[in-house]
Amino acid sequence: MYKIVEYIDKYNEKINEFVISIYVEEHGFEEHRELIKNDDNSIYSKSGGNLWIAINESGEIVGTIATYKYDYESVELKRLYVRKDFRGTGLAKVLYGTALNFCKEKSFKKIFLGTYDRLETAIHFYLKRGFNEIEEKREKSGARFFKLDI
Repeated sequence: MYKIVEYIDKYNEKINEFVISIYVEEHGFEEHRELIKNDDNSIYSKSGGNLWIAINESGEIVGTIATYKYDYESVELKRLYVRKDFRGTGLAKVLYGTALNFCKEKSFKKIFLGTYDRLETAIHFYLKRGFNEIEEKREKSGARFFKLDI
């Protein structure tokens, strides 16, 4: 079981450790370790977006998702991560639904996101939810960009 809570500063270091455990250690993005280690997760709420954390009964972070306000009508979806033992439980859908409801309540019209080819499960998740790839935004680094009109 878990509960979804909004970001507060006391979680900052734990969120960074959680993201590193998945993005760097599980998926091999070692070059991003130091950047993530020093991230200030309050940037999401300061931008006009938000960050949510799924916490289990033991108080451990088991999932995250964030929105970063890009402009008056658009947000970027960030930090959708779920701990391995919570994958397949519907947690990613709950986190995504939380972020999507927030976007609708705030009258955003578009959600953008970037991800990488090696994150196939994430790409499948986004495509299944109606995101379309923005081909002209594809980077040489392998980053792929997607958009959803809401």
